[in-house]
Amino acid sequence: MFYPFDVADPQSGLHYRLTDTRLADLSLAPLPEPFAPGKVIAAQPDPVWAESFANAPSETIAAVSGALRDVILGTATLQPPVVDALPDGRAKRHLSALVALWRDMGDALPEGLATARHVLDLPHRQFLSDLPVVDGSLDPLAPPAIKALHDRLKAEFGSVLAKPMPAQRSDRLIDAVQSGLTRPDMPQLAQDATLAVWGLRDPAACADFAAARARALIDDGVPTRQIAVLTAGDPQDLARAFAAQGVPLSGLPDALPSRDVVGETLLHMLLAKRPPTPAMVLAGLCLTPLMPWGAQTGRDLAEDVMGGHFSGRILAADPEHHALWTDLRQPASSLPQLRLLLDFICNRLPHSDALRQRILSMQAVLAGDGPPDWDTILRAVQVDGPVAGDPVRTLEGVSLWSAHESPWRPCKHLLIVDFSEGLYPMRPRANALFLDSEIAQIAATTGVQLCGRTEGLNRSLALFEAQLGAVSDSVTCLVPYRDLAGGRLAPSAGLSLMGRAVAELKAASDLIVDISRVPPADWPVATHPVSPCPAPLPVPEALWFKDHLLLELRLDDDGVSLPQSPSRLENLLVSPLAWLLDEIGAGDMGWQAESLDIMIKGNIAHHVFEHVFLPAVDIPDAATLEAALPEAFDAALRKTAPFLRAGVWEMERATLLREITAAAHRWRIDLIALNARILGNETWLHGNAHGIRIRGKADTILGLTDGTVIIVDHKKSGTAGRRRRMKKGWDLQVGLYGAMLALPFRRDDDGLDAVIGRPLGIAYHLMNDGGVLTSGVDLTAAAKARDMGDEVNIHAVTRLTERLEQVKRGQIVLNTTFDEDFFIKEAGFTPYALQNSPLIAAFMREDDQ
Repeated sequence: MFYPFDVADPQSGLHYRLTDTRLADLSLAPLPEPFAPGKVIAAQPDPVWAESFANAPSETIAAVSGALRDVILGTATLQPPVVDALPDGRAKRHLSALVALWRDMGDALPEGLATARHVLDLPHRQFLSDLPVVDGSLDPLAPPAIKALHDRLKAEFGSVLAKPMPAQRSDRLIDAVQSGLTRPDMPQLAQDATLAVWGLRDPAACADFAAARARALIDDGVPTRQIAVLTAGDPQDLARAFAAQGVPLSGLPDALPSRDVVGETLLHMLLAKRPPTPAMVLAGLCLTPLMPWGAQTGRDLAEDVMGGHFSGRILAADPEHHALWTDLRQPASSLPQLRLLLDFICNRLPHSDALRQRILSMQAVLAGDGPPDWDTILRAVQVDGPVAGDPVRTLEGVSLWSAHESPWRPCKHLLIVDFSEGLYPMRPRANALFLDSEIAQIAATTGVQLCGRTEGLNRSLALFEAQLGAVSDSVTCLVPYRDLAGGRLAPSAGLSLMGRAVAELKAASDLIVDISRVPPADWPVATHPVSPCPAPLPVPEALWFKDHLLLELRLDDDGVSLPQSPSRLENLLVSPLAWLLDEIGAGDMGWQAESLDIMIKGNIAHHVFEHVFLPAVDIPDAATLEAALPEAFDAALRKTAPFLRAGVWEMERATLLREITAAAHRWRIDLIALNARILGNETWLHGNAHGIRIRGKADTILGLTDGTVIIVDHKKSGTAGRRRRMKKGWDLQVGLYGAMLALPFRRDDDGLDAVIGRPLGIAYHLMNDGGVLTSGVDLTAAAKARDMGDEVNIHAVTRLTERLEQVKRGQIVLNTTFDEDFFIKEAGFTPYALQNSPLIAAFMREDDQ
């Protein structure tokens, strides 16, 4: 780390920014202990933050660690302060907890401060060389610990005069900016070449532009050491871009930031042992570099997992790898089983020493014979943030500055590569444990100078002004429009501060020049000529596969074609291309974090209904149903959405349980009013319909006293949308179940003896409002039942029959730009199949009518 003041070399007279590495060498400081407060916080959470830690461990560790660092920097001795003088109250309670945490950590201190404390405690005349400070170089907003270090060096080695600064000009825009970002009388000048703001697509494009701009400056005769690049993030993109331009960077870490692969792998292994295992956890294990298989095999296996195939079939050729995959998937119901599985896995990994050491460090929570306490075990896993090596700074090379530190040497030209919101100046953060009034009280009583929002803003502004002040010729700001995940980014607040110096500027955003709207000949960097894209070919009306049996693309292990499902036929109805992509396994494989979407809600509701409304038994009374619902709901969460059982989902969980409870009581009343019996739940139906084999699950099959059988589909939605679709004759799904029962494929114990041959009706039960929409039977006894007639699927069946005939000929008709509006307005439903893959939009014909 850099200390925010300059020192002078007694032999050469060179003034330079002091680093903790240089200070440690000259003072013979011992190696510092690692500063890892997260482990201490997790081992025994203090009552002050114990509840927060239980609900959000990672966020609590980050907040408490930041507050502890503020306390350490706020002391002039880098020793735990005495807080007895503080009056009893919240401030004393919180500060005492942080001081106790500091003491529990022993001699460990944040980066650079262990060396500083060694120097503060070091007697005079123990340094290997003199280290005088430069007068006036100390940052006036430096925290007390750094001021104490500066004063300690000055007391022993004295100070030297700063080198005279060149005369300050006032005729350029950069001079006006450097005169003070917040001064009320900032001079205004016409825009010139000393300040430029370019807008680019994302941080990677900004890195490429910065490297190309540095190359252009070097080609114009500017020495590399007179160019600087300023960034707040990971320098990997800069390292790549500058290496491609052949421009050296001075200040890159000797080892670029790397992830804690061992910690991540251990976390995923433990998550895989807690049933049920999220698919993304297993996919993460497939991709970890610790696994013995190759990278491509890991990607293929991960895609298999995300597609719902967990058997590890692509590893079957290697018995050792397949056995490892089996151990990775195997859940653990007891601590001995967990320890045994972890040992089996480590034995099968080629490089597992570091992983074994991590597991040994967790023996306190893994010991015993009972069931695993998963919350405690997972909290004990320490996954370190990205770790970079020490920066390597050379005389020649473009200077790499950190947005969090003042410049380590001046430059002529500065390139700010991530000029986006929250940076330049850095967004001040509120103190997580203390109010501003408490910070003032602590300073007055104990002398500990904590950083509040006001102090943080002042330091951020002063730091940004110091970075701009180290430039003599030009500043180029690069504004990324999006982050690397595609999220939108706003420009830095510094744009408005600097824009005040530009005469006749209406809005600060007018300073940004979008590089994509400027002809390449006018760019300030050299460009590669890019061949123009060929003229797009017209999209055909259909794709033809005459030599393929498209309905037999999916085969079982015996080589027999698999039947279609109602959901697949729904895709065919809307988009034959979406259906084909799904048939050949080329559907969208996007990964996303777990969220409570409509599909998850529906799966949970279906599971609850299946287990509280049981077949062949009486309908439960209201009290019995009320008592059974929470247990069934929790079982549904364990099976389909274990992430919802975490504390952070408490509100959503309670809301969903309340909705399902209300829907269950309404359904119970309807069943009693209909005098219906439940003949089956989640019943597989397999039959021949529309000339093909179809197989799907019926949510519920009801039997009425007059012998009528009703196939019910529960939908976690409202009545209006489904009623509109049925009224327009475009319903399909439940009608297919009736068609299957007309020509069924029977098997032993299929549970259909009480169904086949009886009068048949279909019904949708809309859980959100209790609506029941029927066809083929009139359930007037139900509170919100409505018979939609016998033509609810007339248009859907016509279109499906047409599509099946096309597919049998090998023809895949492509969608038009009119289709989405047609299905929404004319058919009464949202065509989700059109959103299944970007290929569907790419092969969509323009509607010419």
